[in-house]
Amino acid sequence: MSIAMETMTGDPLPEDVIIEILSRLPVKNLLQFKCVCKSWYAIITSPNLISKHLRNYYDKNDSDCLLAQYCVTQAGEIASFELLVDETPTRALSYGSLHLMRFHSPYIYGPCDGIFYMYGHFYDFRALWNPAVNELKTLPPIPNPPFSFSYSPGYDAYGFRLHPVTKDYEVIVMREYWREEEGAWEDRYPLSVFVYTLSSDSWRYWGDLSRYYHLHNNKCYICVKGVFYWLGSYGACGDPEVAIYFDMATNVCQEIQLPDYDKSYSCESLAVYKDSIALLVVQERVLHVWTLDERCWTKTFVVGPLLGVQYPVGHWQNNTMILMSDSYELLLCDPRTQEITGLGFEGRTIRCVGIFAYKESLVPVKNGHEEAETISDGKIICSPFLMDPDYEEALKLFD
Repeated sequence: MSIAMETMTGDPLPEDVIIEILSRLPVKNLLQFKCVCKSWYAIITSPNLISKHLRNYYDKNDSDCLLAQYCVTQAGEIASFELLVDETPTRALSYGSLHLMRFHSPYIYGPCDGIFYMYGHFYDFRALWNPAVNELKTLPPIPNPPFSFSYSPGYDAYGFRLHPVTKDYEVIVMREYWREEEGAWEDRYPLSVFVYTLSSDSWRYWGDLSRYYHLHNNKCYICVKGVFYWLGSYGACGDPEVAIYFDMATNVCQEIQLPDYDKSYSCESLAVYKDSIALLVVQERVLHVWTLDERCWTKTFVVGPLLGVQYPVGHWQNNTMILMSDSYELLLCDPRTQEITGLGFEGRTIRCVGIFAYKESLVPVKNGHEEAETISDGKIICSPFLMDPDYEEALKLFD
């Protein structure tokens, strides 16, 4: 491959040096560079650069943008917003409504290497979406349930990850089903588990859980060391009683009892703290944080009393936690210092259903020569389409 890049002295740059430089630039700049010539396009879309960019840029840069999702009607319609957050002080600098797609009210979940899983329960729609490169891939339908059964119209429980061994992106969906006979909908059956792999673009039936659980989808991205976790209850729509641990690498799915606390007057959410699963519980205006180690819970922090706090949402960078206030403002909590900071954004809706960090990557969602869809009105607009001034000196090498 011939790539016409020279130093200021006129000497050509070796290709490995070019890849190293490009791998440290923001995605928005690289998308501009793709239009320079065919050789630049080829190297920026190569698997070598994409994987190196994940290591050199994606994994080493914190997110300054949050995607927030709110339930805005009793029917479960979802509104999505993007927030550009400044760290000094920590506050939302700007925000705007994110008009995602032509389909209605999708949930998003992620990101995993910059990719989000999207689920539209109104139309049983599923997709993978990389907003940085403006690509969307619609997933095929999940296989039909057993004969004389129907899938429940309720929400799926789901997860999304990169398989640590095969390096393939996987979606896991747990679906409830019931018999079609009249009155049989009250019978509860173990959830059916389906796994989608991007390389094959297909679903496979993993099996059924050992018993029925009502699983609560997480409000932030939860996947620790390739393992999924959900809060769950034994009865339909009950308060959380257990945490469900699902490791597809070992085909192990187990329940973990929650720590002992009064669950009748509490609000719970799972989060990640220092690469471990954390249970956040707001009870009587006090935030309790437990962390999980070898199936045992340890109370790590107690923060409060916190005036005006409704419930926990999840985690963000630097081991901070996101809470929701009585006025529906997002709050950032550092459990180590017990400092609470308002982000200056109020959803004014029924409830917050998700907070996700937005991080850019070049990873495509299409498979091989497959054409991915684009989204005309679903681009992330918080981060301006400008070159980062930190890279101006490096870019002079390309002049």
